[in-house]
Amino acid sequence: MKIFPWFQSKASATTRAITMMLPLGTPPMPRINYKALAEEGYSGNTVVFACIREIAEACAGVEWGVYKKIPDRRRERIHDHPVLELLRKPNPFQGRFELFESAVSYLYLSGNMYMESVDSGSGRDNPTPPHELYILRPDRIKILPHPVHRVGGYEYEVGGRKQKFSSKQILHLKLFNPLSDWYGLSPVQVASLAIDKLNQGDRWNAALLQNSAVPSGALVSKQRLSDEQFRRLREEMREQLQGIRHAREPLLLEQDLDWKELGVSPKDMDWIEGLKLSATQIAQVFNVPPELVGLQEATYQNRKEARKALYTEVVCPVLNRLRDGLNQWLVPRYGTEWRLEYDRDSIPALAEDQESLWNRANESSFLTINEKRRLVGYGEIPGGDSLNIRDAGSGKDLHTHEK
Repeated sequence: MKIFPWFQSKASATTRAITMMLPLGTPPMPRINYKALAEEGYSGNTVVFACIREIAEACAGVEWGVYKKIPDRRRERIHDHPVLELLRKPNPFQGRFELFESAVSYLYLSGNMYMESVDSGSGRDNPTPPHELYILRPDRIKILPHPVHRVGGYEYEVGGRKQKFSSKQILHLKLFNPLSDWYGLSPVQVASLAIDKLNQGDRWNAALLQNSAVPSGALVSKQRLSDEQFRRLREEMREQLQGIRHAREPLLLEQDLDWKELGVSPKDMDWIEGLKLSATQIAQVFNVPPELVGLQEATYQNRKEARKALYTEVVCPVLNRLRDGLNQWLVPRYGTEWRLEYDRDSIPALAEDQESLWNRANESSFLTINEKRRLVGYGEIPGGDSLNIRDAGSGKDLHTHEK
């Protein structure tokens, strides 16, 4: 009798190795405290909140399109397709913007994103097109390993109740994690030390404000004051100098009293600079330009360049991840001839770069029509391997063809 008969299958040896490391029937668990990430990181830290919000809202605002593959390697854009309608209204509680906003927020908060499809054939090898899509909370999901297919399904637990899903029902996207074969690495976890320092600094500053903060100066008496004189002087200081109405009023001192200014010590300055460094480190982990989250003063031009960098270096890679996942998991249910793409041309921050690319392609005299179209992300056309557009059977220029 063979204890592990699936060793004779053609499955990956790596998959067999990592599943044998687990006790039979035991799902792998992520080594993170999701509640702490959500409370101390997202809900309790302004920089983390701003970074995730910037990325999620930017991703959610990009338009999507469906393209059909046709025999001569061209692509035709379809403006009315069930996939687009499903994304426009994925479930009774969300629209497309909120669906993608939730997906990207969970991905950057926990390192994992789980999307559930609701359809009548999810358990079969070829599931039917879904009726609804939902984003599931990542802390409630456990991966059920499989000795051959690696992932046999998912278990969702809330309020003591458990629900199992097949691997076809769930789209799992994760950020790279060098120490886990199953779960992604959370950027909030990477930035946890900087987050803790910044949170503690904010609490310290709040405590100072609650205790009237550090005084701006001190009254120094050359003689010892009686208790009555001390109380009278303290009350007069509060009544005559504290508050908005008394701001910058001159101070009248009695004999033998002297005013001493209290400045910020070098130690306090180091503390303030340390908080700024922690905030910058958090923005670096998320790769969000500091101008967009209030860490640096920004002019209109600086914010424009920062916005372009955000889309180029962060948003587009995230959308690439979403696109590839949906094209592998969702779109094939409607047929193999379809492909879902986000519309890069619809992103205002990249419009200038896109126009520059168009101009370079159009002005090039040594590229064929199809080479120009591939350069700007369009599909090929019949006869497009000629250097003359008229030889391609069309009098229209490069801009007029659909992808």
